[in-house]
Amino acid sequence: MSLPTGVALGVVDDARARQCRRLTIVAVLAICAGIAVVLIARTGTPPTTRAPTLQTPTRVAAGAVFSQAPDMGVACHAGACDSVGLAVWLRRPAVSVSATIAGHPFGLTTWQARPFTPSTPRKMFVGYLTPLRLITHIRLMGPPSNWPTTNSPSPLVSLHIIYSGGRVVTTQLRIPVQPGWG
Repeated sequence: MSLPTGVALGVVDDARARQCRRLTIVAVLAICAGIAVVLIARTGTPPTTRAPTLQTPTRVAAGAVFSQAPDMGVACHAGACDSVGLAVWLRRPAVSVSATIAGHPFGLTTWQARPFTPSTPRKMFVGYLTPLRLITHIRLMGPPSNWPTTNSPSPLVSLHIIYSGGRVVTTQLRIPVQPGWG
């Protein structure tokens, strides 16, 4: 018994339609893959890549991160000595630096350091703790014009440094406060 020709052609037509849909899907996937390759080539990273995850901070000795000793002093602006300035010089470039003095956190930036180190990007960071939170301690030492003395304040400063790639280090040291800084 043979099948009517109309039925046989219907099966073949259905198979051809499925094959055409499969080829269309493959073509669309190939085009999407091509677009993804172009995006990756332009940006250097896949479009779904997340920012680097920060690592758990590693505590290091101050000498391991600084290329020279940090500098801190009373900064007087517009006739008022109401802030403390802090400058740090790192051995290698960092993404960000923050400090804590006597429990008061503040950030350090590179833009305030540019006049001092235009040729060493992201190695010098400067910041100000405003208003002067150490005023009670400093008043006990006398006016800044009497410094430095053996009794000049040297508060404990904690630094939090983030490097590219997500490496995070912390260090602590005592930094003497100088008069007329900034």
